[in-house]
Amino acid sequence: MAVLQGCPGIKVSIVSNGQALQEYPDIEGDFNNKDYASLPVSLQSLSYVECTSEAEFGIRVELDQTYNSWQEHTHLAFRAYVDGQGIGGVNKQIGKWTYDIAEAIIDSSPTEQIRRKLKFSSITKVDDADSVRVKTDAKFATGLGEIIVYVHRCNHEPIREPIYGRPTSFITAPKEISEKALKGQAISHGVSFGEEVRVNVPRKTEKAVFIDGYIRPHGVFRFRYRSREGLKQELIIPRSPSPEPGMRPLKPHTQSTVNAALSRGERLAKLKREIDEIKSEDHDGTTGGRKRNRESSGVQSSGRAYKTSRQSNGSVVIDLTADE
Repeated sequence: MAVLQGCPGIKVSIVSNGQALQEYPDIEGDFNNKDYASLPVSLQSLSYVECTSEAEFGIRVELDQTYNSWQEHTHLAFRAYVDGQGIGGVNKQIGKWTYDIAEAIIDSSPTEQIRRKLKFSSITKVDDADSVRVKTDAKFATGLGEIIVYVHRCNHEPIREPIYGRPTSFITAPKEISEKALKGQAISHGVSFGEEVRVNVPRKTEKAVFIDGYIRPHGVFRFRYRSREGLKQELIIPRSPSPEPGMRPLKPHTQSTVNAALSRGERLAKLKREIDEIKSEDHDGTTGGRKRNRESSGVQSSGRAYKTSRQSNGSVVIDLTADE
């Protein structure tokens, strides 16, 4: 869960399937965004999270009693953006609470909202260098792959007239984008929006007034979402080491393979003894008739017949390939 070092008590995380996604803080990231360049680094947070294709997600904001309001404001407002688009948010009185921004919200009327679920959708990079396409894709790529939550200190005052400050529609991320438009970023996903659901809501009687102004937030949380491979490409997580050539895992010896090895060894030892016996007969005082008899018959003391032949140097060669 991301926090602001300079403002304890405020926490934000990205949740999917009921669980907060693991965060990889980027303490050496870009904290010089022109939209909040004057904001101290201690009031900014930048993290990476791993996303999964077609998974719904939400933004969880928490406030606890360690937050110090300095008696200057009564509420905190959280404004959420995905891929550069504002999707709504929440403003609540200072206290201890947790709230999930799980949908993009449009105020269609003072008493009705249109809500759409948030989902990670994969994007295919294409090698298209057409200047018109690259220029068009580059505009959409601004903010792509990033979730931003702005925190504002505010007070509430009565509403005199209905206010509509939210967009009337949302733009779903494209399925394809020119790789050149991404300028080397390992962006793998964008945000798509679910079906519209219309919900009746009470008419608002109060509005938030930001004491620091709308363009100067009190804190900023940024989350860059990537596939696992994208996180590796941006060196956020280490790559798996490649196996060395020729290295294969050793197969464990089972009892049957051990027994087979022993019986084979016994057979080889037996054959070696028989060969040694034949060699000794060639060099002792045995008559030539007996040797010729053995050579012609090929019968050994074991009772097994083998094909034999004599080489020019006098050595005997035995063919051990006969069927058992």
